Amino acid sequence: GRANGWAIMTIAELLDLLPEKHPSRAAILELYKAHAKGLASFQDGTGFWHQLLNRTDSYLETSATAIYAYSIAKGINRGWLNPNTYGPMVMLAWNAVSTKVTEKGQVEGVCVGTGMGFEPAFYYYRPVNVYAAHGY
Repeated sequence: GRANGWAIMTIAELLDLLPEKHPSRAAILELYKAHAKGLASFQDGTGFWHQLLNRTDSYLETSATAIYAYSIAKGINRGWLNPNTYGPMVMLAWNAVSTKVTEKGQVEGVCVGTGMGFEPAFYYYRPVNVYAAHGY
């Protein structure tokens, strides 16, 4: 889940800095929109996304959900995405993430740092920890 987050967030940050007249801007913007649309289809009814996006039996992952909420909200705020289409998705995600912040400021449901695995099982069984740096 988080790898998709890094990808969409990077595109959102790039679009924010890329000149309007850049020859590749339109193609990059279309890639961003397609990514947001694809993510929308995998959001869980709780507002979270799963550790493995297309595997609903994998756990709900907080840091990926936070990254998606940020990246899609940025697109709404910049006029790249329709707020009527994506606003409810972002609000659902934000509300979900907010339930995972403890009174101590720790973030629950965050996968610990992950290397690259080549089988889904590698990601299924990655532990979560309130001290995982990606939660901060």
